[in-house]
Amino acid sequence: MLAGLLATAVAALGVYWVTGAPGMPDQPREARVERWAGALDTLDAPRLAAVAEVVARDNPNDREAQVFLGRARFEAGDPIGAATAFRRALTLDAEDPVSWSRLGEALTAAQQGVVGGDAEAAFREALRRDPNAQAARYFLGRAALARGEADAARALWEPLLTELPPGDGRRVQLQADLAAVEEGA
Repeated sequence: MLAGLLATAVAALGVYWVTGAPGMPDQPREARVERWAGALDTLDAPRLAAVAEVVARDNPNDREAQVFLGRARFEAGDPIGAATAFRRALTLDAEDPVSWSRLGEALTAAQQGVVGGDAEAAFREALRRDPNAQAARYFLGRAALARGEADAARALWEPLLTELPPGDGRRVQLQADLAAVEEGA
């Protein structure tokens, strides 16, 4: 096994020596990010987040840039970074219900799926601005259920279920959640 590892390492060094640039410094991060910005459709989540970070940094008063950064960080698995970006977006437009919902989702993800007090407050702000905000209604139902308020969860979820099309994956999850409420009732 050790011989196999050694052979792999030697082969990798050989390939690098032929195709790489031994002795040259690594390409600076800014240059890589600039190159990535030209191919957004092909980027994975962490690279897209790096591009979004530069865009948001260069446009600190652009709400859309901050929202883009929040979405990219969330997809890259950085819910705390996403929450920071959504908070920044909300300082630029506190009336945006989608950013309030996304803030709540990021805070929930940061708590491993638990809808904590800050997340619940964000979802309530979203719902106050848009009574039809689906994500807010779903997560507020989860928060109510966690407090043992099955009727409140049901009141939020049953109307939501009728709004989701039959093939929507969220509908399947919501049906399972409602079934669990009924079993526990």
